Amino acid sequence: MTFYQFLDYLTYLSPALLLTGIGIGMYRYKSLALSHKMLLLYIGVALCTDLSSRLYGHLFGNNLIFIIMFSLLELIIFTILYQFCFFEKKSRTLFSLTFVASGFIVWELFSLRTIAPQQFQSYSKVMDAFVIILFALAYFFQKVGKYKTTQKEELRLNAAILLFFSLHLLFFLPINFLINVSSGLKFYFWMANLVVTLIFYAFINWEIWKNG
Repeated sequence: MTFYQFLDYLTYLSPALLLTGIGIGMYRYKSLALSHKMLLLYIGVALCTDLSSRLYGHLFGNNLIFIIMFSLLELIIFTILYQFCFFEKKSRTLFSLTFVASGFIVWELFSLRTIAPQQFQSYSKVMDAFVIILFALAYFFQKVGKYKTTQKEELRLNAAILLFFSLHLLFFLPINFLINVSSGLKFYFWMANLVVTLIFYAFINWEIWKNG
């Protein structure tokens, strides 16, 4: 088995993990807190995007539009998670930043139709990850000195979100290079990103199971 075959097979772990998480979430849905229902919604959206992008890519040879679409949905979900589940007081500044970032992503979505795949240089995923990182950091600052009154599960989840999206930000900054460069080096970047994503999905599944 070649490295590229292994990488291709590894991508099928993503929908498998997402389906597992959805199954766990539906089984324990009634006992889930709102925060974990949002996580369930997130992996549901991730699964729909994963399957749709595979089908679209097979039919049309290019599924880059799904990177932008998922960025918008991801940003909305995590904004709701932090503003309504984690924060003691809603942040108007971060609400405004989310609105600006969402507007940029929508603009990029509509402008994609005029761009060839070779010219693809989307910053939607970078914008999405950056705003979510700010949410995670703002949460930590809100909880400084309040460790004893803050649930450890919430702190752990926030730390995982911060780590995942920080790595995501680094992966997607050079997205044009990763898509168009002819070197096989790009596949190692994609594999690293895939492994990080799979670990994050597995962590969410565990969180839903444990807190359901």
